[in-house]
Amino acid sequence: MRNLRNGKKKEHQGKEKLNLRLKDFLKVHAFKISAVLVFGLISAVMVGETLNPLHILGRFLITGLLFLIFYRDILRYKPDYIKKYRMILLLGILVIFTVIIGRGFQYFFQNFSIGIGLSAPEAAIYGMPIPAGAILVALIFDFHTAIIFSFIVSLFTGLWAGEAFYPIYAFVGSLVGAFSVMKCKKRTDILRGGLYVSAANVFTLLGILLFTDRIFTNYSTMAMIYAISSGIIISSVVSLMLPIIETTFKVTTDITLLELLDLNQPIMKNLMITAPGTYHHSIIV
Repeated sequence: MRNLRNGKKKEHQGKEKLNLRLKDFLKVHAFKISAVLVFGLISAVMVGETLNPLHILGRFLITGLLFLIFYRDILRYKPDYIKKYRMILLLGILVIFTVIIGRGFQYFFQNFSIGIGLSAPEAAIYGMPIPAGAILVALIFDFHTAIIFSFIVSLFTGLWAGEAFYPIYAFVGSLVGAFSVMKCKKRTDILRGGLYVSAANVFTLLGILLFTDRIFTNYSTMAMIYAISSGIIISSVVSLMLPIIETTFKVTTDITLLELLDLNQPIMKNLMITAPGTYHHSIIV
Protein backbone atom coordinates (compact mmCIF):
# COMPACT_ATOMS: atom_id res chain seq x y z
CA MET A 1 0.00 0.00 0.00
CA ARG A 2 2.82 2.37 0.91
CA ASN A 3 4.65 1.54 -2.32
CA LEU A 4 1.48 2.33 -4.29
CA ARG A 5 1.17 5.73 -2.60
CA ASN A 6 4.83 6.50 -3.21
CA GLY A 7 4.41 5.53 -6.85
CA LYS A 8 1.42 7.84 -7.27
CA LYS A 9 3.29 10.65 -5.49
CA LYS A 10 6.29 10.31 -7.81
CA GLU A 11 3.98 10.19 -10.83
CA HIS A 12 2.24 13.37 -9.65
CA GLN A 13 5.59 15.11 -9.08
CA GLY A 14 6.73 14.03 -12.54
CA LYS A 15 3.62 15.55 -14.14
CA GLU A 16 4.13 18.79 -12.20
CA LYS A 17 7.73 19.04 -13.41
CA LEU A 18 6.60 18.38 -16.99
CA ASN A 19 3.92 21.07 -16.73
CA LEU A 20 6.43 23.54 -15.30
CA ARG A 21 8.88 22.82 -18.12
CA LEU A 22 6.12 23.26 -20.69
CA LYS A 23 5.05 26.57 -19.12
CA ASP A 24 8.64 27.81 -19.03
CA PHE A 25 9.16 26.81 -22.67
CA LEU A 26 5.99 28.56 -23.80
CA LYS A 27 6.86 31.63 -21.73
CA VAL A 28 10.23 31.94 -23.46
CA HIS A 29 9.37 30.77 -26.97
CA ALA A 30 5.64 31.43 -27.51
CA PHE A 31 6.13 34.84 -29.14
CA LYS A 32 9.06 33.66 -31.27
CA ILE A 33 7.17 30.57 -32.45
CA SER A 34 4.20 32.81 -33.32
CA ALA A 35 6.53 35.03 -35.36
CA VAL A 36 7.94 31.95 -37.11
CA LEU A 37 4.42 30.79 -38.02
CA VAL A 38 3.60 34.27 -39.35
CA PHE A 39 6.62 33.96 -41.65
CA GLY A 40 5.29 30.55 -42.66
CA LEU A 41 1.93 32.10 -43.56
CA ILE A 42 3.57 34.88 -45.58
CA SER A 43 5.65 32.29 -47.42
CA ALA A 44 2.53 30.22 -48.11
CA VAL A 45 0.96 33.22 -49.83
CA MET A 46 4.11 34.14 -51.74
CA VAL A 47 4.91 30.70 -53.18
CA GLY A 48 1.42 30.04 -54.52
CA GLU A 49 -0.12 30.81 -57.90
CA THR A 50 -3.63 31.30 -56.50
CA LEU A 51 -5.25 32.85 -53.42
CA ASN A 52 -7.67 29.98 -52.93
CA PRO A 53 -8.09 29.66 -49.10
CA LEU A 54 -7.75 25.88 -49.16
CA HIS A 55 -4.61 26.10 -51.28
CA ILE A 56 -3.13 28.68 -48.92
CA LEU A 57 -3.97 26.47 -45.94
CA GLY A 58 -2.30 23.49 -47.60
CA ARG A 59 0.81 25.48 -48.42
CA PHE A 60 0.86 26.92 -44.89
CA LEU A 61 0.89 23.41 -43.38
CA ILE A 62 4.05 22.76 -45.39
CA THR A 63 5.81 26.12 -44.98
CA GLY A 64 4.84 26.44 -41.31
CA LEU A 65 6.23 22.99 -40.55
CA LEU A 66 9.48 23.77 -42.38
CA PHE A 67 9.85 27.04 -40.46
CA LEU A 68 9.32 25.18 -37.16
CA ILE A 69 11.99 22.65 -38.15
CA PHE A 70 14.30 25.56 -38.94
CA TYR A 71 13.55 27.14 -35.55
CA ARG A 72 14.13 23.85 -33.72
CA ASP A 73 17.47 23.35 -35.43
CA ILE A 74 18.62 26.85 -34.45
CA LEU A 75 17.40 26.25 -30.90
CA ARG A 76 19.46 23.06 -30.73
CA TYR A 77 22.68 24.13 -32.44
CA LYS A 78 22.75 27.96 -32.38
CA PRO A 79 20.78 29.01 -29.26
CA ASP A 80 22.50 32.42 -29.14
CA TYR A 81 20.50 33.47 -32.21
CA ILE A 82 17.23 32.65 -30.41
CA LYS A 83 18.07 35.10 -27.63
CA LYS A 84 18.14 38.00 -30.10
CA TYR A 85 14.78 38.88 -31.61
CA ARG A 86 16.34 40.82 -34.47
CA MET A 87 18.35 37.77 -35.59
CA ILE A 88 15.23 35.58 -35.75
CA LEU A 89 13.48 38.43 -37.56
CA LEU A 90 16.39 38.75 -39.98
CA LEU A 91 16.37 35.03 -40.80
CA GLY A 92 12.64 35.09 -41.49
CA ILE A 93 13.00 38.19 -43.66
CA LEU A 94 15.83 36.55 -45.61
CA VAL A 95 13.61 33.55 -46.38
CA ILE A 96 10.81 35.83 -47.59
CA PHE A 97 13.30 38.00 -49.50
CA THR A 98 14.75 34.96 -51.27
CA VAL A 99 11.28 33.82 -52.34
CA ILE A 100 10.31 37.31 -53.54
CA ILE A 101 13.55 37.91 -55.44
CA GLY A 102 13.33 34.44 -57.01
CA ARG A 103 9.75 34.89 -58.17
CA GLY A 104 10.47 38.42 -59.32
CA PHE A 105 13.34 37.38 -61.59
CA GLN A 106 11.35 34.40 -62.87
CA TYR A 107 8.48 36.71 -63.85
CA PHE A 108 10.87 39.19 -65.47
CA PHE A 109 12.80 36.59 -67.47
CA GLN A 110 9.66 34.81 -68.64
CA ASN A 111 7.99 37.99 -69.87
CA PHE A 112 11.25 39.23 -71.38
CA SER A 113 11.61 35.95 -73.30
CA ILE A 114 8.04 36.14 -74.54
CA GLY A 115 8.41 39.81 -75.45
CA ILE A 116 11.44 39.32 -77.71
CA GLY A 117 10.21 35.99 -79.06
CA LEU A 118 12.67 33.61 -77.39
CA SER A 119 11.79 29.95 -77.15
CA ALA A 120 11.09 28.01 -73.94
CA PRO A 121 10.21 30.90 -71.58
CA GLU A 122 9.53 28.32 -68.85
CA ALA A 123 13.31 27.73 -68.67
CA ALA A 124 13.55 31.11 -66.90
CA ILE A 125 13.37 29.33 -63.53
CA TYR A 126 17.07 28.47 -63.92
CA GLY A 127 17.93 32.16 -63.78
CA MET A 128 16.35 32.71 -60.36
CA PRO A 129 19.02 33.90 -57.85
CA ILE A 130 17.87 31.58 -55.07
CA PRO A 131 21.45 30.94 -53.77
CA ALA A 132 21.75 34.65 -52.91
CA GLY A 133 19.83 34.01 -49.70
CA ALA A 134 22.14 31.20 -48.59
CA ILE A 135 25.22 33.34 -49.32
CA LEU A 136 23.83 36.19 -47.21
CA VAL A 137 23.08 33.79 -44.34
CA ALA A 138 26.60 32.30 -44.56
CA LEU A 139 28.13 35.80 -44.42
CA ILE A 140 25.91 37.14 -41.63
CA PHE A 141 25.35 34.00 -39.53
CA ASP A 142 27.37 30.82 -40.16
CA PHE A 143 27.70 27.89 -42.54
CA HIS A 144 25.52 25.48 -40.52
CA THR A 145 22.59 27.91 -40.55
CA ALA A 146 23.17 28.46 -44.29
CA ILE A 147 22.82 24.70 -44.92
CA ILE A 148 19.44 24.48 -43.17
CA PHE A 149 18.36 27.74 -44.84
CA SER A 150 19.29 26.25 -48.24
CA PHE A 151 17.31 23.10 -47.51
CA ILE A 152 14.18 25.01 -46.44
CA VAL A 153 14.20 27.51 -49.31
CA SER A 154 14.95 24.81 -51.89
CA LEU A 155 11.86 22.89 -50.76
CA PHE A 156 9.86 26.12 -50.99
CA THR A 157 10.83 26.47 -54.66
CA GLY A 158 9.22 23.12 -55.37
CA LEU A 159 5.85 24.65 -54.50
CA TRP A 160 5.88 27.03 -57.47
CA ALA A 161 8.70 26.23 -59.91
CA GLY A 162 6.76 23.56 -61.81
CA GLU A 163 9.94 21.53 -62.32
CA ALA A 164 10.34 18.33 -60.29
CA PHE A 165 14.15 18.57 -60.18
CA TYR A 166 14.43 22.29 -59.54
CA PRO A 167 14.72 21.97 -55.71
CA ILE A 168 17.87 19.87 -56.28
CA TYR A 169 19.25 22.55 -58.61
CA ALA A 170 18.49 25.28 -56.05
CA PHE A 171 19.94 23.28 -53.14
CA VAL A 172 23.22 22.46 -54.90
CA GLY A 173 23.68 26.07 -56.01
CA SER A 174 22.91 27.36 -52.51
CA LEU A 175 25.38 24.95 -50.88
CA VAL A 176 28.14 25.89 -53.32
CA GLY A 177 27.40 29.56 -52.73
CA ALA A 178 27.60 29.14 -48.95
CA PHE A 179 30.86 27.16 -49.29
CA SER A 180 32.40 29.77 -51.57
CA VAL A 181 32.09 32.62 -49.05
CA MET A 182 33.28 30.75 -45.96
CA LYS A 183 36.68 32.50 -46.18
CA CYS A 184 35.45 35.67 -47.84
CA LYS A 185 37.90 38.49 -46.94
CA LYS A 186 36.64 41.32 -49.13
CA ARG A 187 33.49 42.22 -50.99
CA THR A 188 35.02 41.45 -54.38
CA ASP A 189 35.22 37.79 -53.28
CA ILE A 190 31.43 37.69 -53.58
CA LEU A 191 31.84 37.87 -57.37
CA ARG A 192 34.03 34.77 -57.24
CA GLY A 193 31.33 33.03 -55.23
CA GLY A 194 28.80 33.88 -57.94
CA LEU A 195 31.06 32.32 -60.57
CA TYR A 196 31.31 29.13 -58.52
CA VAL A 197 27.52 29.01 -58.29
CA SER A 198 27.26 29.45 -62.08
CA ALA A 199 29.60 26.49 -62.61
CA ALA A 200 27.65 24.34 -60.15
CA ASN A 201 24.37 25.34 -61.77
CA VAL A 202 25.62 24.37 -65.23
CA PHE A 203 26.74 20.90 -64.10
CA THR A 204 23.54 20.30 -62.10
CA LEU A 205 21.38 21.46 -65.00
CA LEU A 206 23.33 19.23 -67.40
CA GLY A 207 22.52 16.25 -65.19
CA ILE A 208 18.83 17.20 -65.08
CA LEU A 209 18.65 17.63 -68.86
CA LEU A 210 20.36 14.29 -69.50
CA PHE A 211 18.11 12.53 -67.02
CA THR A 212 14.92 13.99 -68.55
CA ASP A 213 15.99 13.51 -72.22
CA ARG A 214 15.91 17.23 -73.00
CA ILE A 215 19.59 17.75 -73.73
CA PHE A 216 19.18 18.44 -77.50
CA THR A 217 16.26 20.84 -77.38
CA ASN A 218 15.65 24.59 -77.46
CA TYR A 219 14.71 24.31 -73.80
CA SER A 220 18.22 23.13 -72.87
CA THR A 221 19.86 26.04 -74.74
CA MET A 222 17.79 28.67 -72.94
CA ALA A 223 18.13 26.91 -69.59
CA MET A 224 21.94 26.88 -69.96
CA ILE A 225 21.99 30.60 -70.76
CA TYR A 226 19.98 31.34 -67.63
CA ALA A 227 22.14 29.02 -65.49
CA ILE A 228 25.35 30.71 -66.65
CA SER A 229 24.01 34.23 -66.12
CA SER A 230 22.59 33.40 -62.68
CA GLY A 231 26.01 33.76 -61.01
CA ILE A 232 26.35 37.42 -62.02
CA ILE A 233 22.81 38.14 -60.81
CA ILE A 234 23.49 36.41 -57.48
CA SER A 235 26.72 38.37 -56.91
CA SER A 236 24.93 41.63 -57.72
CA VAL A 237 22.03 40.89 -55.36
CA VAL A 238 24.35 39.91 -52.48
CA SER A 239 26.64 42.90 -53.00
CA LEU A 240 23.65 45.23 -53.01
CA MET A 241 21.82 43.73 -50.02
CA LEU A 242 24.71 43.03 -47.64
CA PRO A 243 25.53 46.68 -46.74
CA ILE A 244 21.80 47.42 -46.36
CA ILE A 245 21.35 44.51 -43.94
CA GLU A 246 24.49 45.44 -42.00
CA THR A 247 23.23 49.00 -41.54
CA THR A 248 19.56 48.19 -40.87
CA PHE A 249 20.07 45.32 -38.42
CA LYS A 250 23.36 46.59 -36.98
CA VAL A 251 25.23 43.36 -37.68
CA THR A 252 28.94 43.09 -38.40
CA THR A 253 30.22 40.51 -40.87
CA ASP A 254 33.77 39.16 -41.20
CA ILE A 255 34.14 41.25 -44.36
CA THR A 256 33.52 44.47 -42.43
CA LEU A 257 35.99 43.51 -39.69
CA LEU A 258 38.68 42.59 -42.21
CA GLU A 259 38.11 45.83 -44.09
CA LEU A 260 38.69 47.75 -40.86
CA LEU A 261 42.00 45.92 -40.45
CA ASP A 262 43.16 46.95 -43.94
CA LEU A 263 46.12 49.29 -43.41
CA ASN A 264 45.51 50.87 -46.81
CA GLN A 265 42.23 52.36 -45.61
CA PRO A 266 42.34 56.21 -45.73
CA ILE A 267 41.32 56.43 -42.08
CA MET A 268 44.28 54.25 -41.05
CA LYS A 269 46.72 56.32 -43.12
CA ASN A 270 45.38 59.52 -41.58
CA LEU A 271 45.63 57.98 -38.10
CA MET A 272 49.28 57.03 -38.72
CA ILE A 273 50.12 60.67 -39.48
CA THR A 274 48.01 62.48 -36.88
CA ALA A 275 48.22 60.00 -33.97
CA PRO A 276 51.07 57.49 -34.43
CA GLY A 277 50.71 56.21 -30.86
CA THR A 278 47.04 55.37 -31.32
CA TYR A 279 47.85 53.84 -34.71
CA HIS A 280 50.51 51.59 -33.17
CA HIS A 281 48.08 50.52 -30.44
CA SER A 282 45.41 49.73 -33.08
CA ILE A 283 47.87 47.50 -34.95
CA ILE A 284 48.70 45.58 -31.76
CA VAL A 285 45.00 45.11 -30.90
